[in-house]
Amino acid sequence: MKINVSDAVIGHFWEEPPEDSWEFWAFLWPVKAKVGDTIFFYYNKKLIAKAVIAKIEKPGESECEATGNYWNRWKVYWTQESFIDMRN
Repeated sequence: MKINVSDAVIGHFWEEPPEDSWEFWAFLWPVKAKVGDTIFFYYNKKLIAKAVIAKIEKPGESECEATGNYWNRWKVYWTQESFIDMRN
């Protein structure tokens, strides 16, 4: 799975999440991926990180703990243990 990280979120992208929490990316449409697939994150067409999908949620199952947003979105989660910074 390929995700293009926009200028609007690149600063937040590198912030460490709270301990015992998972990061996610939200989508309007169902994702064409499954648990165990690798997510490749790109910024300005360059690979910056990768992670392994740990969970996929349908809309209405959860929201962002910090903001309360994304209740109505599909969410792809990964654990911090699987996240690898690919910047060189």
